[in-house]
Amino acid sequence: SGISYAGKDHFLAINDENPKLYTYDLSKEKIISEIDFGKKGDYEAVTRNNNLAYVAESNGNLKVVDLDEKEKSNEYDPPLSSKNNVEGICYDSQKNQLLIACKGQLEEKNKKGKRGIYSFDLTKNSFDKTPFKIIDIKKERASLQPVNLYDGFINNINIKSRLGKFAPSGIAIDPITRDIYIVAHRGKLLVVLDKNKNMQGIYFLSNDLFGQPEGITFDEKGNLYISNEARSEKANIMKFSRK
Repeated sequence: SGISYAGKDHFLAINDENPKLYTYDLSKEKIISEIDFGKKGDYEAVTRNNNLAYVAESNGNLKVVDLDEKEKSNEYDPPLSSKNNVEGICYDSQKNQLLIACKGQLEEKNKKGKRGIYSFDLTKNSFDKTPFKIIDIKKERASLQPVNLYDGFINNINIKSRLGKFAPSGIAIDPITRDIYIVAHRGKLLVVLDKNKNMQGIYFLSNDLFGQPEGITFDEKGNLYISNEARSEKANIMKFSRK
């Protein structure tokens, strides 16, 4: 349900039902280590900053795992709940903060169709109640210029239906451009924001290729990885090489 690149073809990975942090070796195609970090819960996302891993539960709780000591070292409880339904988390190295993507709707007026990304400052260990970004996907789509090459392809997609289902399931930052990538299983979408949080693109993912996209991460060279939970096929990690 969540992955984070850990260097040398290694990835941190979590199973949403078990309190274990796995290290998966992509070249060997096997799990090489496990860390038990707590009680059972609904664990949805993981990210890493050096020797610390941050695991997010759907209710917003954050568990900090020391990768060197192989144990839980801290825990934070931001003012989020299962209604917010946290599904994605990534580390922003430039601002030393976590970006937290919520699958649930916002708790505010005129919230329908909007999804929120929040930030957690690791220097102050504080949560910002003001959303880092509110995504109104249909309004954002209307602001984008269509690419003529793909007009025929887009016309064969029920855009309104796919956009209406948008709910983030993973978030990552491109280390080269600093663009923010958000993947959504519901609606099968990939949304890209620039470093200033402006919408750069909305991409419709293939149902045949992406069974249940839940995790997303980059390596240091800017190659993109998306993990799919088991659905019609086995769970997998897909690599998209940078050009």
